[in-house]
Amino acid sequence: MGLPEPSRRFEWSVWTSWLVELPLEGAVEELCSAGFSSLELSAEHFNEYLARRGLSQRFLDCASMERALALAKRGPLDPAQLPPIRFVHAHGPFHPFRLAAVDELERSLEIISKWIEHCSELGVDVLVCHPFTLPSGGLEEEAELNARAYGALSRVADDCGVLLAVENIPRGFGSRAEHLTRIVEACASSVAVCVDTGHANIEAYRGRVAQIVAELRGFIAATHLSDNDGSGDQHLFPGRGAIDWRSVLRAFREAGYGKPLNLEIPSEARAVSSPRARVTYLTSLLGEFERRVLAQL
Repeated sequence: MGLPEPSRRFEWSVWTSWLVELPLEGAVEELCSAGFSSLELSAEHFNEYLARRGLSQRFLDCASMERALALAKRGPLDPAQLPPIRFVHAHGPFHPFRLAAVDELERSLEIISKWIEHCSELGVDVLVCHPFTLPSGGLEEEAELNARAYGALSRVADDCGVLLAVENIPRGFGSRAEHLTRIVEACASSVAVCVDTGHANIEAYRGRVAQIVAELRGFIAATHLSDNDGSGDQHLFPGRGAIDWRSVLRAFREAGYGKPLNLEIPSEARAVSSPRARVTYLTSLLGEFERRVLAQL
């Protein structure tokens, strides 16, 4: 799998859990009707898809298990019936990356591998994943753990034609660019990175988020854009926190990132209860951001 080609302008996508209360086809239809031609398939909606397909609970992500099982009663979803959108990437399960002990790794790899295997059904060629973590693991222990884990997952991904994008996390191993490139370089193929701007601004790159984009040039295959004031992962719309977005967007442009920039902003989603009104709210936020920030780039 190759990385995206450079583009001279910015396009946008949003993760489908902007409308998490809707089933996958409903969320995609609403967002497509609002003009989004690219989306990230959220972990919650991917989990729903797998449950509706009849996958055993042992392969589902327990982080959204109740939702997935409730929607499984709707029956299987035929991806061919979805509106004509592109999934720029999908988010993998959350729980399998948080290990209580090293002996849980094989079980986690089994779950993640199953998600990788189902990507092609939905036209997904990039799956966003997290670094593996241990409750008391040091940097070297977790570096070795991730090299081992992603070495195994990259072989599955390579067979399935999927690129794994490892997301920077707020702190610890996986928070810095050199941690992520170490994982990529330990694998023969099929592993890249996802830049999460909100995570970067919490600790490792607080006040200098553009730096992680520059340091990861040539490795970026996915994005999660959100803002915060540096105190926590507040998932605000860009421009509503402390991140310098002009420098961040210039860094993406200079890095040659060519895919739509993907918004992951659950705090903003909670501000509007009606799904249809929430889509209108999203387009208004984007319009304001483009007038205030993009026009000056």
